[in-house]
This record gives sequence, C-alpha cells and structure tokens, in this order.
Amino acid sequence: MADTNGETRPSIFANILAIVGFIILIVVVIWGLINLASISRGWLSSLFGGSRGAAIEVRAPASTTSGTPFTVSWTYEESDEGTYALLYQCQPGIRLQVAPSQNGIPCGAAFNVGSSEKQVSVIPILSGQSTTNLPISIIFLPTATGTQAEGSATVAVLPASGATPEPTTPTPTPSSPETPALPVGPADLSVQILSVSIDSSGNGTATFDIGNVGLSGSGTYYFTAQLPTQSGYTYSSPAQSSLSPGSHVVNTLRFSAGTGGVFSVTVDPSNAVQESNEGNNFASQNASAQYYNYNNSYNYNYSQTAGYPYTYNQYQYSYQDYNAYNQYPYNYNYNYQYPYQTSYPYAY
Repeated sequence: MADTNGETRPSIFANILAIVGFIILIVVVIWGLINLASISRGWLSSLFGGSRGAAIEVRAPASTTSGTPFTVSWTYEESDEGTYALLYQCQPGIRLQVAPSQNGIPCGAAFNVGSSEKQVSVIPILSGQSTTNLPISIIFLPTATGTQAEGSATVAVLPASGATPEPTTPTPTPSSPETPALPVGPADLSVQILSVSIDSSGNGTATFDIGNVGLSGSGTYYFTAQLPTQSGYTYSSPAQSSLSPGSHVVNTLRFSAGTGGVFSVTVDPSNAVQESNEGNNFASQNASAQYYNYNNSYNYNYSQTAGYPYTYNQYQYSYQDYNAYNQYPYNYNYNYQYPYQTSYPYAY
C-alpha cells in the first residue's frame, strides 16, 4: 500500500501545475489581444470607416449665385492633431475657386484648408444656364493615429443674371442622299466640223465633233461623210457607241486623192435615232487643196541671155534669158501642164 500511495501524489501535483500553466497562458493571450486592439484601433477605424460620417457639422448657404463668394464653416472637437480638407464632386459646367485669390480648387480631390479657423471662402463658377446642386464635404485627417471624420452640406448654385449660355454643337442629323432626277426627253445628236486640210500630194484630213446635246442616251448610231476627192467618195461609218447626254466624241478621217471642194458630214442619215432636233445633224466646209493649178498661165523672166532650144512633146520652143541653174517647175507663157519632167543636164 505504501508504494502505491507514493506514486499517486506526484501525478496529482503534475496535473495541478499543468492547469495553472494553461490558465497563465490564456491570460497572456487575452492581454496581448487587448493591447493589439488598442494599438490598431486608429488605422482600423480609418480603413473601414467606422468613425466617418456626419461627425463634422458643416454650414454653408442653401443657395448662391455663380461668381459670388460664400463661406463654408464647420464645427468639430478633434481629439487628435490633424488638418482639414475640402472636397466637392466633379460635375460638368461647375468649378470652385479660393476667394479672394481665385486659385482653382480641383474637383474630386481633398484640398487642404488648414485647421485653425475652421472656415474657408470659395467662389462658385457656373458655365451653364441651369441651377446646379453642389455637395461640399469637410474632412478631418489626423496627423498620425486617430479618428477621421467628415461632414457635408449642399449648396444650390444659380446662374448669374445676363450670363451667356455655353455654345452647344448641334448633333448632325443623318440624311439619306437624294437620288438625282433622271433626265426626261429624247436624245439630240449634233455635228460640228473642226478642220479640213489637203496637202500638195492630195492627202486630206478632216476632223469633226459629234455630240449628244439631248436629255437621254442616243443608242447606237451611224454617220456618213462626203469626201472632196477626184471621184467624190462617200464614207459610211461602222456602228458608233451610244453617247450619254452631254457627251462628245472627236472623229478624224484621212483620205487620199483629195481635190478642192466641199467636205460634209451627216449624223444618223437614216433617222434611226429618236431626236428632239434633226436640223443639227449636218455640217459642211470648203476644203482648199494645196496643189498646182495647171490651167493658169505663168510668165517668169530669166537672167541668162543665151538662147536655149529644146523639144518637148513634138513642139519646138525657143527660150531667151534662161538661167540654166534655176530649179523646176518652170512656168511658161503657154497653156500646157507643168512642171515638165525632163532630164538634166541640158547641152548648149
């Protein structure tokens, strides 16, 4: 029995010590939590806004006029050191300035207004023509740890009398493009001769303009031209592409064996195109050929005094004052075709 009781006493003592140690540990943890809560009260309050609200009593006029200074004042018993800031909401057409310096106060940002007088004078500037409600807040910002507080008031800002409203840019109204009216009326083909020329070799060139001065397309058309040639040739064109109203096309005809005479053009000679005017489908112009007129008489004097006979076409001619170095054609006072085609040199 004695041995058994000796083993029981130390076991009970150890249990008592464990319980006491556990109690001490709990007390230490609770004390630490209490101190931690006390230390972090300030920044927790700032973080979660536990003390923010209408703790500051803000006073401002219910209404004012744009450009007229007014005073914002407040009452607050601060328990910590700190400063005050003014904050107002950003709204289109309104802004605040510090009076009397007229320095601008940025909207949507805390503007430091000090801490001693607990009032600030501001000037509202309203650019619109309608009354605007402007909420103004005063915020207390502790220097280190402490409680942040705020309060606000709303001021109705009226436009100044005689103020010019802000110019507004009208929103353009999209409009559907107008469909141009289609021309009404028949086509009208016309022709105008621009130039006609024939060189000394009988090569001719005629240029003329064909246009549509009507109100609708001409469709396929043809034209004919009377050429001033030795045989009086008539030219007939292939099918021409349709001309739209107001369109023109310049045509050029070249021909050979041309003589002096009349060159003429007729558009739509068969009247296949329905036109408002058929009287401008014809044009003509005289063509002057640059060739020798063999039926005229010529009389040129020559400087050489020696006689110079030669035979041409079985006729005997005797020429005086003939310069053997002159060039042909020679024009003589006889009714024969010139120039004479003879061989050189002539023998005296």
